[in-house]
Amino acid sequence: MIACPSPKCLSPNVADLPHYWQSLPAESPLKAKYAPPARPKVSYWAALLAVAVGILVLTEGGILLGLLIAAGGAGWGAVVYKAVQLAEAQRAAWESSHVCLACTGRF
Repeated sequence: MIACPSPKCLSPNVADLPHYWQSLPAESPLKAKYAPPARPKVSYWAALLAVAVGILVLTEGGILLGLLIAAGGAGWGAVVYKAVQLAEAQRAAWESSHVCLACTGRF
Protein backbone atom coordinates (compact mmCIF):
# COMPACT_ATOMS: atom_id res chain seq x y z
CA MET A 1 0.00 0.00 0.00
CA ILE A 2 1.36 3.40 -0.97
CA ALA A 3 1.14 6.29 1.47
CA CYS A 4 2.11 9.93 1.11
CA PRO A 5 5.81 10.31 1.99
CA SER A 6 5.29 13.74 3.55
CA PRO A 7 5.85 13.49 7.32
CA LYS A 8 3.07 16.05 7.83
CA CYS A 9 0.53 14.03 5.83
CA LEU A 10 1.20 10.26 5.60
CA SER A 11 -2.25 9.80 4.04
CA PRO A 12 -2.99 6.48 2.33
CA ASN A 13 -5.29 8.35 -0.09
CA VAL A 14 -2.92 8.20 -3.08
CA ALA A 15 -3.60 7.91 -6.82
CA ASP A 16 -1.49 7.30 -9.91
CA LEU A 17 -0.76 10.71 -11.39
CA PRO A 18 -1.61 9.88 -15.04
CA HIS A 19 -4.91 8.29 -14.04
CA TYR A 20 -5.77 11.19 -11.72
CA TRP A 21 -4.85 13.75 -14.41
CA GLN A 22 -7.06 12.04 -17.00
CA SER A 23 -10.01 11.98 -14.60
CA LEU A 24 -9.87 15.74 -13.99
CA PRO A 25 -12.42 17.87 -15.88
CA ALA A 26 -10.97 20.11 -18.59
CA GLU A 27 -11.88 23.30 -16.67
CA SER A 28 -10.07 22.19 -13.51
CA PRO A 29 -7.08 24.38 -12.54
CA LEU A 30 -5.29 21.19 -11.49
CA LYS A 31 -5.37 19.95 -15.10
CA ALA A 32 -2.49 22.29 -15.98
CA LYS A 33 -0.67 21.75 -12.68
CA TYR A 34 -0.49 17.98 -13.10
CA ALA A 35 -0.15 17.92 -16.90
CA PRO A 36 2.43 15.60 -18.43
CA PRO A 37 5.65 17.06 -19.78
CA ALA A 38 5.27 18.23 -23.35
CA ARG A 39 6.65 16.06 -26.10
CA PRO A 40 9.33 17.97 -27.97
CA LYS A 41 8.63 18.92 -31.55
CA VAL A 42 11.90 17.92 -33.14
CA SER A 43 13.08 17.31 -36.63
CA TYR A 44 16.30 15.78 -37.80
CA TRP A 45 15.92 17.30 -41.27
CA ALA A 46 18.15 20.32 -40.52
CA ALA A 47 20.91 18.06 -39.21
CA LEU A 48 20.64 15.69 -42.17
CA LEU A 49 20.61 18.60 -44.61
CA ALA A 50 23.72 20.11 -42.99
CA VAL A 51 25.56 16.78 -43.19
CA ALA A 52 24.54 16.39 -46.84
CA VAL A 53 25.66 19.95 -47.67
CA GLY A 54 28.93 19.30 -45.84
CA ILE A 55 29.53 16.18 -47.89
CA LEU A 56 28.67 18.06 -51.07
CA VAL A 57 31.14 20.84 -50.19
CA LEU A 58 33.73 18.15 -49.39
CA THR A 59 33.33 16.57 -52.80
CA GLU A 60 33.63 19.98 -54.47
CA GLY A 61 37.05 20.52 -52.90
CA GLY A 62 36.28 22.61 -49.81
CA ILE A 63 37.77 20.14 -47.33
CA LEU A 64 37.84 22.30 -44.21
CA LEU A 65 34.50 24.00 -44.85
CA GLY A 66 32.84 20.70 -45.77
CA LEU A 67 34.13 19.00 -42.63
CA LEU A 68 32.99 21.96 -40.52
CA ILE A 69 29.48 21.93 -42.00
CA ALA A 70 29.15 18.13 -41.70
CA ALA A 71 30.43 18.18 -38.11
CA GLY A 72 28.00 20.98 -37.26
CA GLY A 73 25.13 18.95 -38.69
CA ALA A 74 26.18 15.86 -36.76
CA GLY A 75 26.52 17.95 -33.60
CA TRP A 76 23.06 19.43 -34.09
CA GLY A 77 21.65 15.95 -34.57
CA ALA A 78 23.27 14.84 -31.32
CA VAL A 79 21.79 17.83 -29.46
CA VAL A 80 18.32 17.06 -30.83
CA TYR A 81 18.70 13.39 -29.90
CA LYS A 82 19.70 14.28 -26.32
CA ALA A 83 16.70 16.63 -26.02
CA VAL A 84 14.37 13.84 -27.11
CA GLN A 85 15.95 11.41 -24.65
CA LEU A 86 15.61 13.91 -21.78
CA ALA A 87 11.96 14.60 -22.63
CA GLU A 88 11.18 10.89 -22.78
CA ALA A 89 12.85 10.34 -19.40
CA GLN A 90 10.76 13.16 -17.90
CA ARG A 91 7.62 11.67 -19.40
CA ALA A 92 8.47 8.21 -18.03
CA ALA A 93 9.00 9.72 -14.57
CA TRP A 94 5.62 11.48 -14.84
CA GLU A 95 3.91 8.25 -15.87
CA SER A 96 5.23 6.46 -12.77
CA SER A 97 4.40 9.32 -10.36
CA HIS A 98 1.71 9.43 -7.70
CA VAL A 99 -0.34 12.23 -6.21
CA CYS A 100 -1.59 12.47 -2.63
CA LEU A 101 -5.26 13.36 -2.70
CA ALA A 102 -5.08 14.76 0.84
CA CYS A 103 -2.19 17.23 0.57
CA THR A 104 -1.97 17.28 -3.29
CA GLY A 105 1.76 16.53 -3.16
CA ARG A 106 3.47 14.71 -6.00
CA PHE A 107 5.94 11.92 -5.52
